[in-house]
Amino acid sequence: MRARNPVNVAILGLVAAIAAIALSLCIGVIHVPIGEVARVLPDFVMGRDRETSMASTLVLEMRLPRAVGAFFVGAALGSAGAMLQALLRDPLASPTLIGTAQASAFGRVLGVFLGMSYVGSLLLSFLTAVAGTLIVLVIARSRRGMPSQAVLLTGVNVGMLFAALIGLVQYMSTDEGQLSRMVLLLLGGLWQVTWPPLALIVPATLVCIGAGLLLSRHLDLLSLGEDSALRLGMNTRSSGTAVLLLSCLLTSLAVSIAGIVAFVGLVVPHAARRLVGPAHRALLPACAFLGGILVVAVDCVARTALPPNELPLGVLTSLVGVPFFLVVMHSMVREGATR
Repeated sequence: MRARNPVNVAILGLVAAIAAIALSLCIGVIHVPIGEVARVLPDFVMGRDRETSMASTLVLEMRLPRAVGAFFVGAALGSAGAMLQALLRDPLASPTLIGTAQASAFGRVLGVFLGMSYVGSLLLSFLTAVAGTLIVLVIARSRRGMPSQAVLLTGVNVGMLFAALIGLVQYMSTDEGQLSRMVLLLLGGLWQVTWPPLALIVPATLVCIGAGLLLSRHLDLLSLGEDSALRLGMNTRSSGTAVLLLSCLLTSLAVSIAGIVAFVGLVVPHAARRLVGPAHRALLPACAFLGGILVVAVDCVARTALPPNELPLGVLTSLVGVPFFLVVMHSMVREGATR
């Protein structure tokens, strides 16, 4: 499929994202009419004084930060998945399957255990995500590059290693408040999203995606293979390092507010390629918008399927992602058998 114009992709994605977020503000145990949402949102956006009512409080203080958080979690994970698949040249690469998300979650849990500030635990989460991904790359790399099977198997085992470390930290914690925060983090969800963390997460996510767009040509070359990229004059070491750091930072930003939300980074890039083609200048914004809309939609299901209880967001995305993973894996096996 021919690549679409990235400007058109951005415009269509923005319209769809605004519509998805606006619709999510109406959905819940208490239904809020779309007219009421349209009445209170302009005052909030423009910074005007607004009347205090149950609808405005519900929309602006509870549902809107959650919807914005869900969108940027999906945008971060979708973009990180696309970057990792280009870097590793592996259609199964994603923050969850190669252990980046588990490593990031370990840093976040360790930050909770050590009583670190939010910014401090976010930094620790980023460092452990980088460490986990580097372990995978070092172990899976061979003279012939990084075979998909080696990356996948190494990533699964590194993910299990960090899951074990998370369990060790939980076992060592004697504070019930800490333990409950850790459990909620690992299940994945947006129960406690508020505006102060979003003031850091939203700009940082936008900067990382923007940096990824600046590297779109490098991502195109990396997806062709290291040898091809070298022949075309690209410094694969520096470009690969930049892509790796961006994908780890995006994963850490998502994990910091939503915990482990599995398979978004795997599903979204494949769907986006079918819509806009493989060129990353259009693919990355498509992944960001599709990922954001997907997580907003799944979060609506999570908070309305079994009222008054909520389903963990990570559980629902896994229910969507596992069948998709099996289909992709089956197609890869069939392609290998026909060669």
